[in-house]
Amino acid sequence: MRAAKWLAFLAVLSVAASSALARPFTDQTGRKLTVPDKIRKIYCMSPTCQVMMYTLAPDLLAGWTYEPTPGERAMLAPPYDKLPVLGGWYGRNNTGNLEQIMKVHPDVMVSIGTPGSSTVENRVQAQTGLPVVIGTWEIDKIAANYRMLGDLTGRQARAKELADYVTKALAEVRAKVASIPADKRRRVYYAEGPKGLNTDPGGSAHAESILYAGGKNVAEVPTDHGFGEIPVSMEQIFVWNPEVVIAGYDHEHSPGVFYSAVWSDPMWSQIRAVKDHAVYEAPQFPFNWIDRPPSVNRIIGIRWLAKTFYPNLFAFDLRTETRRFYKLFYHRNLSEAELNALLAQAVKH
Repeated sequence: MRAAKWLAFLAVLSVAASSALARPFTDQTGRKLTVPDKIRKIYCMSPTCQVMMYTLAPDLLAGWTYEPTPGERAMLAPPYDKLPVLGGWYGRNNTGNLEQIMKVHPDVMVSIGTPGSSTVENRVQAQTGLPVVIGTWEIDKIAANYRMLGDLTGRQARAKELADYVTKALAEVRAKVASIPADKRRRVYYAEGPKGLNTDPGGSAHAESILYAGGKNVAEVPTDHGFGEIPVSMEQIFVWNPEVVIAGYDHEHSPGVFYSAVWSDPMWSQIRAVKDHAVYEAPQFPFNWIDRPPSVNRIIGIRWLAKTFYPNLFAFDLRTETRRFYKLFYHRNLSEAELNALLAQAVKH
């Protein structure tokens, strides 16, 4: 009860502080809000948002929704690698600590996540008195999210630069993939977990990058939601017999566990992708190239996947494009050693 009263008091202060200089704002879902005229700090309720804010305006980012791993932190630009961990509302997690969030004095909250319900956002907005701006995480909405965040923060020029890159990159992939007949598309298995026996099926938002890049997800199995891994058996993978295996990031174990083990596993050695040396691990720092979080990190991932699936159709130099993306989005000039480490398991040897 004491915490609730304290939050209510902070909410009153927040509203009072922002009411003098405020402006109307409409978010991506059409919700009408009043936001401060000058945005000094933004709290992101989801990892999808925090990646976009880090790329757009890291100086406005209030904190991280989760504790970055050592590998992730090493690729973040200082001083943003030391931002506080505030929790968030995403997937199965509801870890946002409202008391800690209010102590860093955000002017606005932003949630970029699953399309549809805004129940959580409306509840948090009522509890804190802060406006909550909502966007959605579909790949085709990334550029629109940037434009929305640019208008919110006053960083329209930077937002346009990032949105233009996204729009151009996706348009190129869409146009070339459209020329590939459905029966000629590469059959792909997305391997997750230390044994590769979890996956995100074709209908999952977390596997959207594979479809966008022209791959056919072999795991066309029922799912009762648009996100989250499902377990599969080795027997089922034998039936699918994918042409390509993409190893995802296993957050609970060290990166590379499955990728390192698959080559000597007698069961996996019978799979076509392993026989053809067509197993690749998604680069993962500072953010995984496929998903988790499903944010703008997927754009370089889609380009990588498209080139991996159809090297004759996508002739760009992956090393050059990776350097460009990291400089433009992640504020980092990759060294030769960093680039080599990023792509070590991502290309055929």
